[in-house]
Amino acid sequence: MRGSYAESRAERGLTLILLHDAGADRTCWDPYVPLFLTRGWNVLTFDLRGHGESVRQDMRHALLRPDPADLESPHVHPTDVRAAVAFAARQPKHIPGQIALLGAGFGADLAYAGSARGWGGNSTVCVSLDEERARAVGGPGAFAPRACYLVYGELDAVSARSADAFAATAGPPSEFYAYSGTAESGLPLWAERQPEILARAIAWIEKTI
Repeated sequence: MRGSYAESRAERGLTLILLHDAGADRTCWDPYVPLFLTRGWNVLTFDLRGHGESVRQDMRHALLRPDPADLESPHVHPTDVRAAVAFAARQPKHIPGQIALLGAGFGADLAYAGSARGWGGNSTVCVSLDEERARAVGGPGAFAPRACYLVYGELDAVSARSADAFAATAGPPSEFYAYSGTAESGLPLWAERQPEILARAIAWIEKTI
């Protein structure tokens, strides 16, 4: 798995892990990393297996390719997220217990599942959500997300349906916000609603960490 880690100039700080959408890669976050660093945060971006530079396997010549079945597997991409969280926790400038996950699209599903199943962050921001897919990648067992913030397009049917489940399931402190008049989802929504959506994400993380 390939990634990029940027340390804060502060003595120590929380660590933000950014999770890209299916079919994208970690470079989608590059324009925003410098701003997160100005908050005194450490920032980790990485390519999910089969995406970006995370396509090579030891001792094998064949490159990994994205597999649609992996998007509902509790054994593939959740393992990537666990590895990223473990890496972040080992870094010298990281404050223990202060990991935030921000995900878009499928990355949001992973972040939400991680919060619910205990292998994610202490604060979570989801840009759109497919709650059914999040439960699938979360695997069997108790599903109890908390400290989650969901932003989604009002006309995005999957996220709107998921927001109802989110309201019933996500424990406090958790909130959601719908952008009116848009059906965009994931990274397109993130891009469409700048800079407000970025400000909301930062405010939520600083409020709940």
